[in-house]
Amino acid sequence: MSIFQIRNLSHGYTAGGLLSKRHRIQVLKELSLTLNDGQSLGLLGASGSGKSTLARLLMGLETPDEGSIEFDGQPLRGLDAPFLKRVQMVFQDALSAFNPQRSIGWSIAEPLRHLSQLDAEACRARVLQLLAQVQLNARDIDKLPAQLSGGQLQRAGIARALAVNPQLIILDEALSNLDRVLQVQILELLAEVRRESGTAFVLITHDLSLVQHFCQRVVVLADGHVVEDQLVTAKMRFTHPAACTLQAAVLPAMPVGRERKRVVAQEAQSVGLGV
Repeated sequence: MSIFQIRNLSHGYTAGGLLSKRHRIQVLKELSLTLNDGQSLGLLGASGSGKSTLARLLMGLETPDEGSIEFDGQPLRGLDAPFLKRVQMVFQDALSAFNPQRSIGWSIAEPLRHLSQLDAEACRARVLQLLAQVQLNARDIDKLPAQLSGGQLQRAGIARALAVNPQLIILDEALSNLDRVLQVQILELLAEVRRESGTAFVLITHDLSLVQHFCQRVVVLADGHVVEDQLVTAKMRFTHPAACTLQAAVLPAMPVGRERKRVVAQEAQSVGLGV
């Protein structure tokens, strides 16, 4: 069953200004794609390929120039309460995604205040549950964003996205600013969420190794088009030149086995996290 059905999607932006002629930059070009319920999909592409533009369109933050997006069989409206209870997003810059003057607990509870019927006491209990789920300490609930590390903040962002048990979470380059060990920790956390709740994920990245570690399906964008769409396997091979370039530039493999346990334990000790 599909969550999103995208048909012939085209979108761009106007560039130029006072000192140069205004012109239209086309980012997505007649793109068609289906996102399936319960599936982890890796959306892969180089910078400028249209990945983040597509994410904004899926969230209803922008309206496409041409084409259509259907959510659960209906035209996408986006940003209303029923939609936001089912689709959430985690952004790349974790620090800017939080109000610097509000506690982490207040920010994680924001979807609960607007999208649930929980009272203040129940909201706090749910936030504590979410902190434990993303392996943060209960005392972090009262800390300000500046008091947490980058990895901890990204975990808090994931906790906020999980708050209302959405059907789909979009991760827009949400791991790109983290080191390898923290990437492993967060992907394993999300894999556990998927196993327990059936939550679907769209992992937007330029790093094929992250997709191989976490995703069941990979879609590659280049020049605003889908150029590859296949299941993730150990022996998968791309054929499009742009996709082959990404495959050739794959970063070192994720640590596994004893090596993974050793480096994760070292990182956890250095930042005060449980694993």
